[in-house]
Amino acid sequence: MTPGTFFVDKHFRFHDGEEAQKILVALGTNHGVTIVVKTTSRGARYLNDYGCQASHRFPNFHLVQGCCCLSKPTWVCLDEYYEFKDSELLQRHFSGDVNRIGELPDPITIELMECALSTDDISGRQTGIVRNALDEYRK
Repeated sequence: MTPGTFFVDKHFRFHDGEEAQKILVALGTNHGVTIVVKTTSRGARYLNDYGCQASHRFPNFHLVQGCCCLSKPTWVCLDEYYEFKDSELLQRHFSGDVNRIGELPDPITIELMECALSTDDISGRQTGIVRNALDEYRK
């Protein structure tokens, strides 16, 4: 999946096992694995400044209203990273559980990927996938 792609997962499963509908954004794909992060429009615990807030208590990237296809100010949560097998995403797309809703503009996608790489919560494996995707994206 292309970095910066937004999609709705109707049955997203959080790390704690809870399930809900969630808007996610792809950060990169490599070797059949896509790294994604969730978003929220509930900004009570975040700053309202546009862009990378990697050193915030809750690392995030703030997308202000009007900067992309989303209708509300949105925070991309960079304190939890999720891995999906590409085959699973494709299967869930065809079943209607996962639907693409838009993409970030290229400059914002690059800023988001760089921000994610600067957070403490991304694993070494995930860093490799996002870094490789960022290198490819810039070509």
